[in-house]
Amino acid sequence: MYGFTLILTLAIVGGAIAYIGDRLGMNVGRKKLTLFGLRPKHTSILVTIVTGVLIASASIGVLTIASQDVRTALFRMKEIQSDLAVMQRHYVDMELQRDTAQRELREAEEHVSEALASYEQVILALKEAEAEVQLQKLSMEENEQTIAEMETHIASLQAEATALLAEVAELEVKTEELRQSYDLVYTAFGQIREANIAFNASEVILTTVVKKGLSRDEIKTRLEQFMLEVDDVAYRRSARVQETQKQPENYRAIFLQPGVVDLAVEHLLLARGDVIVRAVSESNTIPGVPVVVYLENYPDQMVFSKGTVLASGTWDPKSGIEMDQVILQILKEANGTALDAGMALSEERGVSVLLPGDDFLDAIFASKDIHKPVQVRLVVSKDTWRSTTPVHVYLELIP
Repeated sequence: MYGFTLILTLAIVGGAIAYIGDRLGMNVGRKKLTLFGLRPKHTSILVTIVTGVLIASASIGVLTIASQDVRTALFRMKEIQSDLAVMQRHYVDMELQRDTAQRELREAEEHVSEALASYEQVILALKEAEAEVQLQKLSMEENEQTIAEMETHIASLQAEATALLAEVAELEVKTEELRQSYDLVYTAFGQIREANIAFNASEVILTTVVKKGLSRDEIKTRLEQFMLEVDDVAYRRSARVQETQKQPENYRAIFLQPGVVDLAVEHLLLARGDVIVRAVSESNTIPGVPVVVYLENYPDQMVFSKGTVLASGTWDPKSGIEMDQVILQILKEANGTALDAGMALSEERGVSVLLPGDDFLDAIFASKDIHKPVQVRLVVSKDTWRSTTPVHVYLELIP
């Protein structure tokens, strides 16, 4: 309605000015009037031109007075174009900031997933430590009774004949060893009460791959270097060798039975291909004491084919348990299965199974629309050899 009124006003004003100009032109022509010394014909043309200019000027003036948009187009167009260019640049910058924020969000969600996995491991370690406390209590009582009995036995043996002196000396050595064991157990008991475990029993500390075709000296050098790396890992996790327990290899945090490396060298020489060597903790170890280490050898071969279901479980949305907890538990079972199969540890993550973070997040988001129990499966995504750690898996939700 506003545009129609404006057009009608322009038509009326333009028509009026045209009519007036026409009448002026006719009068000028009829009366042969002159302006500025021009001939009547030229004067008539000048009147017509002025009339056209007035029509255009009046149209622009009316539009300018009547319409804010026209005033903006006539006087602020350059400024608007400049503001628009600035806004477009700001828009591009905001898009970049949005993309960066999305990436940071994904990274944060992955860190949350890793933190949840660590939390589960800490809870499991706590339960194992509580069980170990009970065992250590029983062991302390047995050691105290044994020491008392041995001291009584030594006192009686000292009164016997000279022929028994050698046996008495041997029993004194054993008694001293028992005293040291008692002190070690007592110290361990105090530390385990705080649930402070450096290594769990049968925990894989570190792995390496020994290539086939190496000589005996090359294999031994590689294993000795590997044991030093194992010692560094154990040292960083607070295991310590006491001054009285120093070994010829000068390990700072591990204890290795004599001849273990030489025996492993002979086994590796007989191997027909590459071999995965794993250093494993023999028992639960607390900070401040050495971790007893033994070696495991596995030939490098394919252990999981593509499509193998590595671990599975069931999630019921009505159970009150969140989907992420079920996935983390299945991941833990899958990692255990991979280690039991002889897989090497990933140096970057310290595990043998890798689930992409996007799969984890997608499953959590999908769980919001699931209302019936589903089977959650971790499936091997490609053929996997022992040395190509970690095992890459993907997640399946089966109704």
